[in-house]
Amino acid sequence: MANQATTTYKVTGTRKAVNALWAVLQKMEVNSRNVWLDDLAKEFGIDYSAKHICVRGHIYWAEYEEDNDTCLLSFETETAWDACNDLFFEINRLLGDELSISYRCCECGCEVYYVHDEGNYFPEECCVCSDGEPFGETFDDVYDTIEDAIREWVSKTGIEQGDRTNEQMIEFINGCQYDNEETYFYIHPFTFE
Repeated sequence: MANQATTTYKVTGTRKAVNALWAVLQKMEVNSRNVWLDDLAKEFGIDYSAKHICVRGHIYWAEYEEDNDTCLLSFETETAWDACNDLFFEINRLLGDELSISYRCCECGCEVYYVHDEGNYFPEECCVCSDGEPFGETFDDVYDTIEDAIREWVSKTGIEQGDRTNEQMIEFINGCQYDNEETYFYIHPFTFE
């Protein structure tokens, strides 16, 4: 697979529609094995080629929660280049447009970081991609605020923010050169759709 995007979805809506999607995922043994998106499209009878819908990827985790008022289906995908949102929009159309679909996409290689949030599920402001000393092993992690991400970098490097604005500090951090050329720490603010 090409550069991989990790997308977290939060799906709510009518109990009937959310349960229908959850039932299909359970039938496909989600959480026991990867649910390939082309197989998911076929389960819903979607001709993804004819509709020009990208299905390059899979769901690797899902969880269903419900209480008296709401049901919430959460799942994560790993896809090529970008999220495969059009597939889930088409599934929603087939389920009577009764789903509310929120998502957060992170793809470090192409610097794709965006959020579409219909329910306050993704309030975090940025994602940090880092590796090497003094940052530890590779990780992509979301931070509540840009200030939190800057504080993390400052705590690891000992270099203070000084009079730099947050925007100037992001530019400084993202352009920083380290002794080991494989070390990096990038702050990627989310674009909110």
